[in-house]
Amino acid sequence: MKTEIKTNQKQAILITGASTGIGYATALYLDKKGYKVFASVRKEADKLKLIHAASSNLTTVMMDVCDEEAVNKAYQQIITETEGFTFSLVNNAGVSLNGPLEILPFADIKMLMNVNVCGLLSVTKTFLPLIRNTKGRIVNISSGHGLLAIPDKSVYAASKFAVQAISDSLRVELKPFGVNVSNIVVGKINTNVLDKILDDRKKMINQAKPETAKLYSTQMEYFDREVKSLPGIEAVEVAKVIADSISNAKPKAQYLVGPGAKKMKMLARFPQAMRDNMLYKAIYK
Repeated sequence: MKTEIKTNQKQAILITGASTGIGYATALYLDKKGYKVFASVRKEADKLKLIHAASSNLTTVMMDVCDEEAVNKAYQQIITETEGFTFSLVNNAGVSLNGPLEILPFADIKMLMNVNVCGLLSVTKTFLPLIRNTKGRIVNISSGHGLLAIPDKSVYAASKFAVQAISDSLRVELKPFGVNVSNIVVGKINTNVLDKILDDRKKMINQAKPETAKLYSTQMEYFDREVKSLPGIEAVEVAKVIADSISNAKPKAQYLVGPGAKKMKMLARFPQAMRDNMLYKAIYK
Protein backbone atom coordinates (compact mmCIF):
# COMPACT_ATOMS: atom_id res chain seq x y z
CA MET A 1 0.00 0.00 0.00
CA LYS A 2 1.35 3.41 -1.00
CA THR A 3 2.16 6.04 1.57
CA GLU A 4 0.39 9.34 0.96
CA ILE A 5 2.65 12.35 1.23
CA LYS A 6 1.53 15.91 1.79
CA THR A 7 3.29 18.47 -0.37
CA ASN A 8 5.60 20.40 1.94
CA GLN A 9 7.07 22.65 -0.71
CA LYS A 10 5.40 24.78 -3.36
CA GLN A 11 7.74 23.32 -5.93
CA ALA A 12 6.68 21.58 -9.13
CA ILE A 13 9.15 19.70 -11.30
CA LEU A 14 8.96 18.07 -14.72
CA ILE A 15 11.38 15.18 -15.21
CA THR A 16 11.81 13.92 -18.77
CA GLY A 17 12.73 10.31 -19.47
CA ALA A 18 11.33 9.05 -16.17
CA SER A 19 10.60 5.48 -17.24
CA THR A 20 13.94 4.02 -16.11
CA GLY A 21 17.30 4.80 -14.55
CA ILE A 22 18.07 8.31 -13.33
CA GLY A 23 14.70 9.73 -14.36
CA TYR A 24 12.73 7.03 -12.58
CA ALA A 25 14.84 7.24 -9.41
CA THR A 26 14.62 11.04 -9.37
CA ALA A 27 10.85 11.06 -9.83
CA LEU A 28 10.36 8.75 -6.86
CA TYR A 29 12.98 10.50 -4.71
CA LEU A 30 11.52 13.98 -5.23
CA ASP A 31 8.01 12.63 -4.80
CA LYS A 32 9.00 11.26 -1.38
CA LYS A 33 10.50 14.66 -0.55
CA GLY A 34 7.10 16.25 -1.10
CA TYR A 35 7.66 17.95 -4.44
CA LYS A 36 4.86 18.02 -7.00
CA VAL A 37 6.43 15.80 -9.64
CA PHE A 38 5.45 15.50 -13.29
CA ALA A 39 7.19 12.43 -14.68
CA SER A 40 7.26 12.11 -18.46
CA VAL A 41 7.18 8.66 -20.10
CA ARG A 42 6.36 7.33 -23.57
CA LYS A 43 4.80 3.95 -22.77
CA GLU A 44 1.68 2.99 -20.86
CA ALA A 45 3.53 0.24 -19.00
CA ASP A 46 6.05 2.76 -17.67
CA LYS A 47 3.22 5.07 -16.63
CA LEU A 48 1.57 2.30 -14.63
CA LYS A 49 4.87 1.32 -13.00
CA LEU A 50 5.37 4.88 -11.73
CA ILE A 51 1.80 5.21 -10.54
CA HIS A 52 2.17 2.00 -8.54
CA ALA A 53 5.49 3.05 -6.96
CA ALA A 54 4.81 6.74 -6.23
CA SER A 55 2.41 8.69 -4.04
CA SER A 56 -0.84 10.07 -5.42
CA ASN A 57 0.87 13.47 -5.62
CA LEU A 58 3.00 12.38 -8.61
CA THR A 59 1.53 12.95 -12.07
CA THR A 60 2.65 10.96 -15.10
CA VAL A 61 2.80 12.75 -18.45
CA MET A 62 2.79 10.90 -21.76
CA MET A 63 5.39 12.82 -23.76
CA ASP A 64 8.03 12.09 -26.37
CA VAL A 65 10.56 14.94 -26.25
CA CYS A 66 10.94 14.70 -30.04
CA ASP A 67 7.21 15.19 -30.64
CA GLU A 68 6.53 18.94 -30.66
CA GLU A 69 2.77 18.45 -30.43
CA ALA A 70 3.15 16.16 -27.39
CA VAL A 71 5.49 18.66 -25.71
CA ASN A 72 3.02 21.51 -26.26
CA LYS A 73 0.16 19.37 -24.95
CA ALA A 74 2.17 18.55 -21.83
CA TYR A 75 2.86 22.26 -21.30
CA GLN A 76 -0.85 23.09 -21.46
CA GLN A 77 -1.61 20.32 -18.98
CA ILE A 78 1.12 21.29 -16.51
CA ILE A 79 0.54 25.05 -16.59
CA THR A 80 -3.04 24.53 -15.41
CA GLU A 81 -1.90 22.35 -12.49
CA THR A 82 0.98 24.45 -11.16
CA GLU A 83 -0.60 27.76 -10.25
CA GLY A 84 1.18 29.14 -7.20
CA PHE A 85 4.12 26.76 -7.64
CA THR A 86 7.73 27.43 -8.56
CA PHE A 87 8.30 25.30 -11.65
CA SER A 88 11.59 23.62 -12.54
CA LEU A 89 12.68 21.31 -15.36
CA VAL A 90 15.00 18.31 -15.24
CA ASN A 91 16.13 17.42 -18.76
CA ASN A 92 17.00 13.76 -18.31
CA ALA A 93 15.66 12.06 -21.46
CA GLY A 94 18.49 10.72 -23.57
CA VAL A 95 19.90 7.76 -25.45
CA SER A 96 23.39 6.33 -25.82
CA LEU A 97 25.23 5.30 -28.98
CA ASN A 98 28.64 3.69 -29.08
CA GLY A 99 30.88 2.75 -31.95
CA PRO A 100 33.29 4.03 -34.57
CA LEU A 101 31.64 6.61 -36.81
CA GLU A 102 32.31 4.59 -39.97
CA ILE A 103 30.04 1.73 -38.92
CA LEU A 104 27.31 3.68 -37.12
CA PRO A 105 23.98 3.67 -39.01
CA PHE A 106 23.16 7.26 -39.91
CA ALA A 107 19.53 6.75 -38.88
CA ASP A 108 20.79 6.03 -35.34
CA ILE A 109 22.98 9.13 -35.40
CA LYS A 110 20.03 11.35 -36.35
CA MET A 111 17.83 9.71 -33.72
CA LEU A 112 20.37 10.33 -30.96
CA MET A 113 20.85 13.98 -31.91
CA ASN A 114 17.09 14.42 -32.10
CA VAL A 115 16.57 13.07 -28.58
CA ASN A 116 19.67 14.30 -26.76
CA VAL A 117 19.90 17.77 -28.30
CA CYS A 118 16.79 18.79 -30.24
CA GLY A 119 14.43 17.19 -27.73
CA LEU A 120 16.13 18.94 -24.83
CA LEU A 121 15.97 22.27 -26.65
CA SER A 122 12.32 21.77 -27.59
CA VAL A 123 11.18 20.98 -24.05
CA THR A 124 13.26 23.78 -22.54
CA LYS A 125 12.04 26.37 -25.04
CA THR A 126 8.41 25.35 -24.55
CA PHE A 127 8.53 25.45 -20.74
CA LEU A 128 10.74 28.55 -20.41
CA PRO A 129 7.84 30.99 -19.88
CA LEU A 130 6.64 28.95 -16.90
CA ILE A 131 10.18 28.53 -15.54
CA ARG A 132 10.99 32.22 -16.02
CA ASN A 133 7.74 33.55 -14.57
CA THR A 134 8.12 31.47 -11.41
CA LYS A 135 11.93 31.80 -11.11
CA GLY A 136 12.35 28.06 -11.38
CA ARG A 137 15.43 26.11 -12.35
CA ILE A 138 16.77 24.07 -15.24
CA VAL A 139 18.81 20.95 -14.54
CA ASN A 140 20.43 19.25 -17.53
CA ILE A 141 21.73 15.70 -17.20
CA SER A 142 25.01 15.25 -19.03
CA SER A 143 27.90 12.80 -18.98
CA GLY A 144 31.65 12.66 -18.56
CA HIS A 145 31.67 12.35 -22.35
CA GLY A 146 30.46 15.95 -22.42
CA LEU A 147 33.79 16.94 -20.85
CA LEU A 148 36.12 14.72 -22.85
CA ALA A 149 35.50 13.15 -26.25
CA ILE A 150 37.14 9.76 -26.67
CA PRO A 151 37.21 7.20 -29.51
CA ASP A 152 34.09 5.08 -29.94
CA LYS A 153 31.92 7.92 -28.58
CA SER A 154 32.12 10.61 -31.25
CA VAL A 155 28.37 10.98 -31.76
CA TYR A 156 27.35 10.56 -28.12
CA ALA A 157 30.10 12.95 -27.01
CA ALA A 158 28.96 15.51 -29.58
CA SER A 159 25.46 15.44 -28.08
CA LYS A 160 26.73 15.77 -24.51
CA PHE A 161 29.14 18.58 -25.41
CA ALA A 162 26.05 20.26 -26.85
CA VAL A 163 24.22 19.81 -23.53
CA GLN A 164 27.16 21.42 -21.74
CA ALA A 165 27.14 24.30 -24.24
CA ILE A 166 23.40 24.81 -23.84
CA SER A 167 23.77 24.88 -20.06
CA ASP A 168 26.62 27.38 -20.21
CA SER A 169 24.72 29.67 -22.55
CA LEU A 170 21.40 29.56 -20.71
CA ARG A 171 23.02 30.09 -17.33
CA VAL A 172 23.91 33.67 -18.29
CA GLU A 173 21.01 34.17 -20.72
CA LEU A 174 18.45 33.51 -17.98
CA LYS A 175 20.30 35.07 -15.05
CA PRO A 176 18.41 38.41 -15.32
CA PHE A 177 15.19 36.48 -14.62
CA GLY A 178 16.47 34.67 -11.52
CA VAL A 179 16.63 31.30 -13.29
CA ASN A 180 19.55 29.05 -12.29
CA VAL A 181 20.88 26.43 -14.71
CA SER A 182 22.92 23.44 -13.56
CA ASN A 183 24.64 20.69 -15.50
CA ILE A 184 24.85 17.28 -13.81
CA VAL A 185 27.81 15.30 -15.17
CA VAL A 186 27.15 11.63 -14.50
CA GLY A 187 29.47 8.63 -14.66
CA LYS A 188 28.47 4.99 -14.97
CA ILE A 189 25.11 4.12 -13.40
CA ASN A 190 24.27 0.61 -12.20
CA THR A 191 21.29 -0.05 -14.45
CA ASN A 192 20.47 -2.40 -17.31
CA VAL A 193 21.76 0.24 -19.75
CA LEU A 194 25.13 -1.55 -19.93
CA ASP A 195 23.48 -4.72 -21.23
CA LYS A 196 21.64 -2.67 -23.84
CA ILE A 197 24.88 -0.96 -24.91
CA LEU A 198 26.57 -4.33 -25.45
CA ASP A 199 23.54 -5.72 -27.28
CA ASP A 200 23.43 -2.68 -29.54
CA ARG A 201 27.14 -3.13 -30.21
CA LYS A 202 26.57 -6.67 -31.45
CA LYS A 203 23.74 -5.57 -33.73
CA MET A 204 25.84 -2.73 -35.13
CA ILE A 205 28.76 -5.06 -35.91
CA ASN A 206 26.44 -7.60 -37.55
CA GLN A 207 24.97 -4.88 -39.78
CA ALA A 208 28.35 -3.46 -40.80
CA LYS A 209 30.60 -4.72 -43.55
CA PRO A 210 32.76 -7.42 -41.93
CA GLU A 211 35.99 -5.99 -43.32
CA THR A 212 35.15 -2.54 -41.95
CA ALA A 213 34.12 -3.80 -38.52
CA LYS A 214 37.38 -5.77 -38.31
CA LEU A 215 39.39 -2.56 -38.75
CA TYR A 216 37.97 -1.26 -35.48
CA SER A 217 37.77 -4.54 -33.54
CA THR A 218 40.72 -3.76 -31.21
CA GLN A 219 39.25 -0.39 -30.34
CA MET A 220 35.75 -1.74 -29.69
CA GLU A 221 37.01 -4.63 -27.59
CA TYR A 222 39.04 -2.22 -25.46
CA PHE A 223 36.07 0.03 -24.69
CA ASP A 224 33.79 -2.93 -23.99
CA ARG A 225 36.28 -4.07 -21.35
CA GLU A 226 36.59 -0.55 -19.98
CA VAL A 227 32.87 0.00 -19.53
CA LYS A 228 32.51 -3.33 -17.72
CA SER A 229 35.35 -2.57 -15.32
CA LEU A 230 34.33 1.00 -14.45
CA PRO A 231 32.85 1.40 -10.95
CA GLY A 232 29.22 2.45 -11.03
CA ILE A 233 26.84 4.20 -8.68
CA GLU A 234 23.14 3.78 -7.97
CA ALA A 235 20.71 6.06 -9.81
CA VAL A 236 19.33 7.38 -6.51
CA GLU A 237 22.72 8.99 -5.81
CA VAL A 238 22.19 11.15 -8.88
CA ALA A 239 18.66 11.90 -7.72
CA LYS A 240 20.07 13.29 -4.46
CA VAL A 241 22.36 15.64 -6.38
CA ILE A 242 19.48 16.78 -8.58
CA ALA A 243 17.46 17.51 -5.44
CA ASP A 244 20.32 19.62 -4.10
CA SER A 245 20.64 21.55 -7.36
CA ILE A 246 16.94 22.44 -7.11
CA SER A 247 16.77 23.24 -3.40
CA ASN A 248 20.15 24.88 -2.79
CA ALA A 249 20.02 28.67 -2.57
CA LYS A 250 23.25 28.82 -4.58
CA PRO A 251 23.34 25.79 -6.89
CA LYS A 252 26.56 24.88 -8.68
CA ALA A 253 26.91 25.38 -12.41
CA GLN A 254 28.30 21.86 -12.67
CA TYR A 255 28.03 18.78 -10.46
CA LEU A 256 30.26 15.73 -10.92
CA VAL A 257 28.54 12.51 -9.86
CA GLY A 258 30.47 9.27 -9.62
CA PRO A 259 34.13 8.32 -10.11
CA GLY A 260 33.76 8.05 -13.89
CA ALA A 261 32.72 11.69 -14.21
CA LYS A 262 35.55 12.86 -11.98
CA LYS A 263 38.06 10.82 -13.98
CA MET A 264 36.91 12.41 -17.24
CA LYS A 265 37.15 15.88 -15.69
CA MET A 266 40.73 15.15 -14.63
CA LEU A 267 41.78 13.71 -18.02
CA ALA A 268 40.23 16.68 -19.82
CA ARG A 269 42.80 18.91 -18.10
CA PHE A 270 45.73 17.08 -19.70
CA PRO A 271 47.43 18.70 -22.72
CA GLN A 272 45.72 17.44 -25.87
CA ALA A 273 48.77 15.78 -27.44
CA MET A 274 49.56 13.95 -24.19
CA ARG A 275 45.94 12.88 -23.78
CA ASP A 276 45.69 11.59 -27.35
CA ASN A 277 48.91 9.64 -26.96
CA MET A 278 47.76 8.13 -23.66
CA LEU A 279 44.49 6.98 -25.20
CA TYR A 280 46.17 5.56 -28.27
CA LYS A 281 48.70 3.60 -26.24
CA ALA A 282 46.00 2.30 -23.89
CA ILE A 283 43.95 0.97 -26.81
CA TYR A 284 46.72 -0.41 -29.00
CA LYS A 285 49.32 -1.45 -26.42
